[in-house]
Amino acid sequence: MSTIVLVTGATKVQLIASHHTGIGRGFVEQYLKRENTIVVAGVRSPSSAEATSLCQFDVAPGSRAILVKIDARSETDALEAIQVLQKQHGIGRLDIIIANAGIFYPAANQKVLDMKLTDLQEHINVNAYGVIRLFQATWPLLEQSEKPIFLLNSAAAGSIVGMKAFAQVPLNSYAASKMLANFFITKVHFEHPSLISFAVHPGSVVTENRTAAAERLGVSVEGISVDQSVLSLLSVLDNATVATTSGTFLNVDGVPIPW
Repeated sequence: MSTIVLVTGATKVQLIASHHTGIGRGFVEQYLKRENTIVVAGVRSPSSAEATSLCQFDVAPGSRAILVKIDARSETDALEAIQVLQKQHGIGRLDIIIANAGIFYPAANQKVLDMKLTDLQEHINVNAYGVIRLFQATWPLLEQSEKPIFLLNSAAAGSIVGMKAFAQVPLNSYAASKMLANFFITKVHFEHPSLISFAVHPGSVVTENRTAAAERLGVSVEGISVDQSVLSLLSVLDNATVATTSGTFLNVDGVPIPW
């Protein structure tokens, strides 16, 4: 039986060592290397070159990629994507949802005294409301799985307990949106006992965007590659259980992060 994985933000690309890649794209590539795996890539523009290139990865026997339109801002995209999967591709269940779509606008992250509420709302709309839209749309198929998993690609900055570590870095709009998303990921853990629902910090992944943001914030840039992040998170996903994983916030290496 095939494993069916849906990954959003699959074309959210960064420039790393002259190659366009990103965490969502990395998940698509790695899952397609596994036999009997259907990877549904949620992208904002399925006809774009970045999106169609997802179908050019090496594919293991019995595996394939499907592109669907999912913009995290849209009230209808995720619901319509599920209808496409059911009617056009005959898919009646989803096993793993990776909520990877998100935004981080460095210029929008100011101190509380200076921040614009419109910037805060934009981050919340994508990073938190987008997760709710995705869960509501996918749950009817997710609950058909024998081992349903909903993974949120969050951020360490979304930890209230860990706020002191980021106290001098003005990540207010971004961090607040991740905190809100974390709340709902934890809430669905309690509302759906069969679901493995958890949040992860993907690590400090070195990308062109992150480098530019770090320079603007006056902090050093150190971290891991996209491949390192994705492979570590795949290990976490492979070993996830309701008893040990659901309702938790984990670092890329599987170590718990306080909420």
